[in-house]
Amino acid sequence: MLSIPEAVLRPGQAVVLVNITSRAALVESDARLRPGAHTELQLAMQGRRTSIKGQLDRCHVSTLDPLRYRGVLMFEARLEFQE
Repeated sequence: MLSIPEAVLRPGQAVVLVNITSRAALVESDARLRPGAHTELQLAMQGRRTSIKGQLDRCHVSTLDPLRYRGVLMFEARLEFQE
């Protein structure tokens, strides 16, 4: 069973990792996500930490009550997955 990693956008904004590929991640947050912003996604899973830099692309309000935002983080480099 694959566990969901803990995810944070620098400088410390907790996000929910909705989906991830080798090129991008779909994240959801209580805080506003700004398209065009350069950031770093930090993942913690099974005692290991991984960081990958990227730029927020498409962002929108996903729910109104409570107010939540979704955005796509396009990675600068391809993320390598280990089995």
